[in-house]
Amino acid sequence: RTRPPRVRRTMSRFPLRVLLALIALIALPTASLASGEPLHIGNFQRTLDADELWVVEIMSPMCGTCQTFAPVWQGFSAKHGTKVKVGQVNIDTEDGMELAVDLGVLAVGVPSVWAFAKADGEGINVWKHETGAVPTVDALATAVFGLFENQRVTAEGFWGKTVAGDAGEL
Repeated sequence: RTRPPRVRRTMSRFPLRVLLALIALIALPTASLASGEPLHIGNFQRTLDADELWVVEIMSPMCGTCQTFAPVWQGFSAKHGTKVKVGQVNIDTEDGMELAVDLGVLAVGVPSVWAFAKADGEGINVWKHETGAVPTVDALATAVFGLFENQRVTAEGFWGKTVAGDAGEL
């Protein structure tokens, strides 16, 4: 006795649908974390040579706190990504881990946010998970731009030092 052709087609598609669903479940958390230019040992110095303010998240897609912080980071990137350069270092990749080790940022932990204002690669830790609760987008922006209050940040971007008494606006 044979099954009707319709049943055979449905049964043959079942493993494919399960496989696609599993791939989606694995890929979605990783994709949802990405916000900003992916930075690694191969492109980091080139990006800093632009001599612009870079705000960089050090993260791991497998980190639960990084996933909790992801909406804040995405909001910061969307709201302020036209004013400053936004990057992300994924320590789960070999090149990302090498960059994190080279910068000496792993001691702070993940997730953490760093600001790089010069091509010398010296970063300033803006936020780290150990400092307390996950900040809001506006609190993160205040922390970032507060570090550079003698710098001008306009709608067109980061302009460098301002004349004394001329505090740029966000």
